[in-house]
Amino acid sequence: MDEVHDTAAATDEDGRPYANGFKPAVYEWDGWTCEGNCTVCESGADCADCRACTDFAFPYPPHWARTWQEGEPERGVEAFGGPGGMAAGRELVDDSGDWVLIEQNRDAAATARAAGHWVVEADIRTLDPRHPALRCTRRFHGSPPCQTLSGAGKRSAWDADEVAQLQEIMWQASEAFGFLEVDDLCSLYGGPHGYYGEVLDGMEDHPDADGRGEFCSGGHLPPCMTPAAFREWAASVVSDERTALMAEMLIWPMCLVQIGAPLVSITMEQSANLLRQTPALAEAIQSEITSVEGFGWAWCSWQIADAADFGAATHRERAWMVATRYKQPRYADHVDGQAAAREMFAHVIKKTGKLPDWMPELDRRIEPYQGRPALPVVTVAEALNLPATWWADTRGKRKVNPKTGKPRGGGSFPLNRVGMCVTAPWYGIRFRPADVPQGEGTTTVSLPDLGVLVGFRRDYPWTYIPARVGAEGKRNIAQMIADAVSPFMGAAISAAVQGEDWYKPVSGYQATLYRLHRKAEPNGRPKVEVQLTLFGNQTLLRTLFAPRTATPAADLKPAV
Repeated sequence: MDEVHDTAAATDEDGRPYANGFKPAVYEWDGWTCEGNCTVCESGADCADCRACTDFAFPYPPHWARTWQEGEPERGVEAFGGPGGMAAGRELVDDSGDWVLIEQNRDAAATARAAGHWVVEADIRTLDPRHPALRCTRRFHGSPPCQTLSGAGKRSAWDADEVAQLQEIMWQASEAFGFLEVDDLCSLYGGPHGYYGEVLDGMEDHPDADGRGEFCSGGHLPPCMTPAAFREWAASVVSDERTALMAEMLIWPMCLVQIGAPLVSITMEQSANLLRQTPALAEAIQSEITSVEGFGWAWCSWQIADAADFGAATHRERAWMVATRYKQPRYADHVDGQAAAREMFAHVIKKTGKLPDWMPELDRRIEPYQGRPALPVVTVAEALNLPATWWADTRGKRKVNPKTGKPRGGGSFPLNRVGMCVTAPWYGIRFRPADVPQGEGTTTVSLPDLGVLVGFRRDYPWTYIPARVGAEGKRNIAQMIADAVSPFMGAAISAAVQGEDWYKPVSGYQATLYRLHRKAEPNGRPKVEVQLTLFGNQTLLRTLFAPRTATPAADLKPAV
């Protein structure tokens, strides 16, 4: 199963030889699959117990060596899966999927694996999406790294020249991977006509120049680049190779469809700055998905959504893309695109007097509520069972500004509101009553608490693989939590393309996770009134209602 090399003359599906040494960038596969070719499995063994199936499908699940059958869980690939936030949300609305997560970070991969997911721990650029074990993939999700887009980082992806060059490269994905339809293919076989049927220079005397011969026909150009070559091209125009990982959102879906996968949806999560600061990259992806010169899919929407609006106790604004192949997704909503663009790019209009030159169409979006009441707003105090009058300090004790009487540098906030977006330094938060001086609180936050604020269940198996003896990995785990997709948003977006409606299961999950049936005592601390009849999972109840304590990272199932 290697890429085709120049060892023999390449021909098209009709047996016609390509001219001038052209060879389409295809994946060589002899057609072997489990069914009909595997004597071990024919004897009744599972693919997992079969060496041939395991080797064929590696690094994917052995049963993916078999062709998907009607009634089986649909298969999906999640790129940049992190510790499993999107997967946790997906399970709230569809627990029957058969997904593979791809993740390079070893701690995040170990965490997702401990949560029960099949994880391919690898740099995604070392994987070829044309692998025949992926030929039955129906869903694809990606959460590319956002460090180069984040306002807290170096913002290298905001460079206008880099963005323009990467945009132009991504526009070529449809041609690179075999989706560009042209009027005439005969030049591939030495004929006189080019892409659009025009006569090529020097070919005016060819017998078929003024007509159509045996090799003259329209159709799709065959793939002309491998994923590796396209990745190298994208990385060549950016200063930080992580920015080029955005191209994976086209490389994987296009290659999957090219090998015959029945892909029907693509979803994506990224920093909100992808839309606000580099909308040209979002436009490139959308145009390749919806254009007749690309995928030609029915729907591709972009929007910014905050996890706090969908049930989380902390804010987490992210850019979300939803694309569907044949019809509109669930919760499809049409809006005034110009008004949405003016609101999105008010900062650009203020600076330049006009909208960005390149931006995705914003006239459609996903609206999961569909007129239903919004889920309850949850404060940090409610989420962590702390008094509503308390405060949190994220940066330790600091000097007071004599002009304002407030600590310098910020980093303190009251617990009686939805929290700011969780960041890695939050592992050092200290909570205190309002009358205790800033930085002198004694109540600390546990890592499970940080996960709860984002939307993870309290017993989520955060895992750290010690890099050295004695290392606890508190910051490493906090960074995973800070980077993860909120399960609340994962559920809403997943339900738009698969599974059941999100509203009922997510409202139940929120009520259980944050114990929303509590009543406040006079001191401001919530009083728990356990209503066991509301929830069926008694084990989960005992876990969620456990007293809040600071948990050392070393106790969070460290791998050895």
